[in-house]
Amino acid sequence: MKTNRSRYYKIFIIVLFFLAWEAAARFGPFSEMLFPGLATIGRRFWGLLMEEALLFKTLYSVAVVWLAMMISLAAVVVLIILSKTSVFVKTAVDLIRAFAAPIPGVAILPLVILWFGLSRTSMLLIMIHATLWPLWTQLSLAVERLSRRFSRFERAYRLSLWKRFWHLYCLGAAEDLKSALGVAWSRGWRALISVEMIFGITGSQSGLGWLLYERRMYMDTAGLYAGLAAIALCGILFETWIFRPEKAGEPA
Repeated sequence: MKTNRSRYYKIFIIVLFFLAWEAAARFGPFSEMLFPGLATIGRRFWGLLMEEALLFKTLYSVAVVWLAMMISLAAVVVLIILSKTSVFVKTAVDLIRAFAAPIPGVAILPLVILWFGLSRTSMLLIMIHATLWPLWTQLSLAVERLSRRFSRFERAYRLSLWKRFWHLYCLGAAEDLKSALGVAWSRGWRALISVEMIFGITGSQSGLGWLLYERRMYMDTAGLYAGLAAIALCGILFETWIFRPEKAGEPA
């Protein structure tokens, strides 16, 4: 019942937002060029989808984030295994995380460009920086929690390394992994759009960030809003549906 009521509230809020937008577009002080109506944005969205590779640019941006997340996840798994065998490794990674995690990816962009030039490698490194630290923070805490919970169990049954790794840690940290991927996606997606806009200026004409820069450059306001809508829809898809945490009592 509460779930249905929440869904109705969301639909009601969205309808109110659309009505307010349309009223502001028709009767507000701004011109059609600066504040287009929903019909204009919808037609431009369809035009970008059919004629200007909006779908390809969206898939390209999503693929970059996923590639960075998978590389970061593999690195985190290796670091967690090493940190379980060496206190020095764990202390070093925690110290590096404390320094590196608060730094936005765009802030290290000039340094990465000096090292690797204007290349896709530079973009991927920035994305790994954005996704690595949230994965490490949450998964390392999950492994520590599981180690404390099952330490006696491991000693009593003398499980093999593979059984401990898979049954205790991988399956035990499944919900933590889902939550960590959600946070990594959120940070990576935001960083990607900013970085793509900067790389678009330098000639890498791919992704939604370049689309936004291109629409602004051509004074295509409706296309700019359509690109923002595509970014928002991707965010809703991944953060609300794919990485949505399961509530207590809710079927998985």
